[in-house]
Amino acid sequence: MLKRISPYTLIMLSFFALIVLGALLLMMPFAHIAEKDLSFLEAFFTATSAVTVTGLSVINIGATFTIWGKLILLVLIQFGGLGVLTISSVLVLLIAKRIGFYTKRLVAEGLNHNKTYDIYAITKRVVLITLLFEAVGALFLFCSFIQDYSFAHALFMAVFHSVSAFCNAGISLFSNSFEGYTYNIFVNGVIALLIIFGGLGFTTIIQSYEYLRKKRRRLDINSQFSIITTIILLLAGTFLFFTLEYGNYYTLYGKSTFNRLLISFFHSVSLRTAGFDTIPLEHLSSATILFCVTFMFIGASPNSTGSGVKTTTIGILFLGIKTALFNKNYIEFSKRRISWKLFNKASALVFIAMMYVLTMIIVLTALEPNIEFTKIAFELISAFSTCGLSTGITPELCTFSKLILIFTMFIGRVGPLTIMLAFSRPRAEGNYKYPKENILIG
Repeated sequence: MLKRISPYTLIMLSFFALIVLGALLLMMPFAHIAEKDLSFLEAFFTATSAVTVTGLSVINIGATFTIWGKLILLVLIQFGGLGVLTISSVLVLLIAKRIGFYTKRLVAEGLNHNKTYDIYAITKRVVLITLLFEAVGALFLFCSFIQDYSFAHALFMAVFHSVSAFCNAGISLFSNSFEGYTYNIFVNGVIALLIIFGGLGFTTIIQSYEYLRKKRRRLDINSQFSIITTIILLLAGTFLFFTLEYGNYYTLYGKSTFNRLLISFFHSVSLRTAGFDTIPLEHLSSATILFCVTFMFIGASPNSTGSGVKTTTIGILFLGIKTALFNKNYIEFSKRRISWKLFNKASALVFIAMMYVLTMIIVLTALEPNIEFTKIAFELISAFSTCGLSTGITPELCTFSKLILIFTMFIGRVGPLTIMLAFSRPRAEGNYKYPKENILIG
């Protein structure tokens, strides 16, 4: 019976089921402080934000939930970052030592991995890499947090924020994210590295390790593409944030050049997928907001814990446009030819995402006439890319607007194409082709 359900549908249902379960658990009396009234909408929004590894919130998470509620959130973030089906498959492997072809296909789709024959080894490596990075990150963060908190509190805060950073969730137990560590180079560096590696993609991390150990002659096209586009976006984001906010009194003005660069780099890392901040963002200039929403829309790399339309998708579009402008027949990269079919798929994904985002921005603007358009666009695209950075308007939104953000976070994490494929049915192609015609463009 289960095998009749498409992998795309099962992926979508698994995330939705985890969100509902998480919301119900957060509503339990032991999960939140008795003095804090927690509505089901607030619990559902928080669970969605955790499972979709977004970071947007309508409540103060640190002050609302008990230690049990925070542990529930930690588990939701971990399951959301790795994928419910990946975790389930690991449990099956531990018990049964083998998984069937259908399960392999499910995990491959969930991890955005294009092969099934090696999914057993890939799954183990993905989990090992995740736990290793989170453990090392927690250890380093603990060294800093122990100076401000008791041993147990510092340990829990270190583990929670390490998991949240590597899973690109951006959920913080601090009331003001990492604004208390604005000039702490050590904390900034650890969190930034966790976010970068979490958003780079598991396959890229594995291949890079094998390449450095000389077990691999070269990185494949996907890994090269992910690394190059990530570096370009990090450098461009740092430069743009530094330049556009240089004279902004509420953000970078009056700070030393080094601190300006530190803040700019951290937000360049965070704004594409993570959602942590070290300065208040409600006073960003309109130009900065525009560049931020562009980078958030791009998001992380495939096969990672992040979302967005993905760095490689934008890279493929750029190469395709470059090929068309130079009147070449083939898209080429690193002495390899890339199919135009892949370019068409990337174009469709970006177009669908842009149409959805534009439609929802129009709807939210109509529902929230008293809120600036730029802040609405920032919040909506932050939800779609599961970034989680906020200008502070999320708690002020009406109920219907919050539901739109919940739905947007869900779409952003599962993926627009996955949802479309879940509801689509394969159609048989006829043994014929229509006559070819040209349509004037431009």
